[in-house]
Amino acid sequence: MSTTEPSAPGSPGRRRKPAGGDSIEGLAAPPPRRKGARRKSRRGGSDSGGKRGKLVPVLLGVLGTAVVVAVVVVLVIRFGFSGGTEQAAPNSYGVYTSRETTEVLADRETDPRPLAEQEVFERGNDEIDSQGMTFTLAASSLTDDCAQAVWGESVVQALADADCSQVARAGYTSEDHVGVAAILKLRDADAARAVAAALEPPDGEEEAANGFLLPPSEEEPFDRLGAGYSAAEATVNGHYLVVTWVQSLSSTSPEERENLSGPLIALGNFDFPLFRRLLEHDTATGTGTEGTTGTGTEVPGTGTQDGTAVDPGAGTGGTTGVDGGTGTGVDGTGTGTGVPTG
Repeated sequence: MSTTEPSAPGSPGRRRKPAGGDSIEGLAAPPPRRKGARRKSRRGGSDSGGKRGKLVPVLLGVLGTAVVVAVVVVLVIRFGFSGGTEQAAPNSYGVYTSRETTEVLADRETDPRPLAEQEVFERGNDEIDSQGMTFTLAASSLTDDCAQAVWGESVVQALADADCSQVARAGYTSEDHVGVAAILKLRDADAARAVAAALEPPDGEEEAANGFLLPPSEEEPFDRLGAGYSAAEATVNGHYLVVTWVQSLSSTSPEERENLSGPLIALGNFDFPLFRRLLEHDTATGTGTEGTTGTGTEVPGTGTQDGTAVDPGAGTGGTTGVDGGTGTGVDGTGTGTGVPTG
């Protein structure tokens, strides 16, 4: 049986060393290899070529990692994913409608003025006292880039379809709760209803949420939202959608249900800027809400022209009646008949 091994073309054949000797009879032993001589691979290439071959998959792996990192960075920039709140959503959610505000502020054409920071975060909204608790404003954000205020592709798309122009978000803390309140300025009431539907959590507990509101801050305690049991409400106020979201500071398990109606009602007062706009609209149009028209008493005047009533008549510039109150006519003129003299 031959003891030869395949050799690289053009190189002297190598043989296995026989036991007990340095050569085989009739054949000279191969010359010793010089120190520092480069050893050829069996494929005929040098060591440097082999190393280059090994580097290829390493480089591909590095490039693949870089691509993944780039994609993650794009998602963070695009959707505002951050910290532990990127997938946070409430365990309980309800949708309601404010009939009065929806009728008066039905679309943006009737209320085109943008929301202002002083209007939304001050004038009573810096501290909300209600239901025996006090919520203090701890973080705020007002942006016209609505996509930055939410997470989830379907919710982002719903805001785009609703022609969202502004989102005001406020983060509140109380002695026992943490909460977020938001006002979204949309095209009309139908658009507000569509966004409210897009925020609804899935029916099945195993299904992932479509998306929800992002808190205006990632700092403590807002990073706890979603880690425990939380509840939210969305209220359609004409072309505005008001969203409130609360959780107990002590809650650590979404499975441990609790009644959060009190803090939800309290934080719902965040919509007071919309109530002020409702009053401004009624005053500007001279209409009372379920009010009655004032009446004046006519008395005779003097001269040849019709006399002016002393008491207010049925004026058209009535003040606004709120919650079924009575609107009173002001500066009205009577139609009494003057009595000529002389």
